[in-house]
Formats: sequence, structure tokens, C-alpha cells
Amino acid sequence: MPIHLDVFHPNRIVVIVARGAISSEDITKAVTDFIANGAIHYRKIIDVTGANAEMDMTRLETIIATLRAAPVPTRGPLAFVVDPARNAWARKFVEMTAEDRPVKAFNS
Repeated sequence: MPIHLDVFHPNRIVVIVARGAISSEDITKAVTDFIANGAIHYRKIIDVTGANAEMDMTRLETIIATLRAAPVPTRGPLAFVVDPARNAWARKFVEMTAEDRPVKAFNS
């Protein structure tokens, strides 16, 4: 699987690392997995620096709607680690969800 997900319940953190070619379906599955693990309110670090993904606005909006529909009182902070030359969808995700919780994109 091009997306590796680790949930650390004692520390309340999720670390997601994506490598290689990933599809929007891979991203949707990762989102579904950490929601199913009861970790949506945990802090999240998502590293997509080694990944290549194309994501259209419709799919991105669907993923955001899925996250917003999860039955939790709050969503935990999120840090994306991105390559500035790739994966513009990650920065767009940050922009579109900034009002939901602390979220930021980093280059390293």
C-alpha cells in the first residue's frame, strides 16, 4: 500500500506517510482507516513529500465532507509535510479546512 498509517493511541497521534504514486481512492481509504480507529480527534502528521497524487476538486471536497461528518466533538490538529513542487491538493486541503481546526503545511 502506498500509504502507511500508524495510530499511537497512548500519545493520541496519527502518522501517515505516503510514497510513490497514490490515488484518490488510497487517500480516501487512509481517511476511513483513521476515522475507524477512533483517531480523528488525535494530532496528525501527514508526509506526502515522497508521493505523487492527482486530486480533483470534487474528490477533495468529498474527503473533506467525510471528515466533517465524523461524529466527534473536535478534530485534532493536522500538519502536512509537502514538496512545494508536487501535490498542490494538500495545500488546497489546508486552505479549505483551516476553519475546522489548527492545520498547516510545511516543506520539511
